[in-house]
Amino acid sequence: MQNESTMSELNDTNKIYEVSFIFDDKLDEALAVAKSQALKELIASQGGSFISEEVPYKRELAYEMIRVQNNVNIRFNEGYFGWIKFELSPTNVSIIDKNLKLDEEVVRYMIIRAEKSNDVFTKGNATFKSRNDIFVTAPISESADTSVNIDTTTMADIVNIEETISEDKKVELVKEAENIINK
Repeated sequence: MQNESTMSELNDTNKIYEVSFIFDDKLDEALAVAKSQALKELIASQGGSFISEEVPYKRELAYEMIRVQNNVNIRFNEGYFGWIKFELSPTNVSIIDKNLKLDEEVVRYMIIRAEKSNDVFTKGNATFKSRNDIFVTAPISESADTSVNIDTTTMADIVNIEETISEDKKVELVKEAENIINK
């Protein structure tokens, strides 16, 4: 049987956490990134170490969210979504939780226990060019194998669909793909 000091030491060892958050869509992108950096600095000030993260980006929310600010319901349909995976002692996680709860520019957040082995990095999409300059994108990750395997059946299906698209629509799709690539 362990004594109380040993139990306290075991409970206070660092654990892996992931905090996901949605910032107010009224922020501009630079401020959303700065808020994410401030959150990282808060975690570091509590003795945390970083494993991975995704820089916040503006996205449409799956459903309308409501946050009460100054006794008024504020509705959100968009927000800056991001996440940070870090290692920190359980006693210091409550400080992170309290700061996020009091920040009125945080629409919603969640802190969960995580595993270090399930690191996923989402830096971008691989873009493949098929016939007639139609682009196909597929998610990639830094931890994934860098070789690309394309299912030829899927590509054949895409080519068949491509043949039924009007020339005006093809031009529109190409422009949209170029805008996405140039971001």
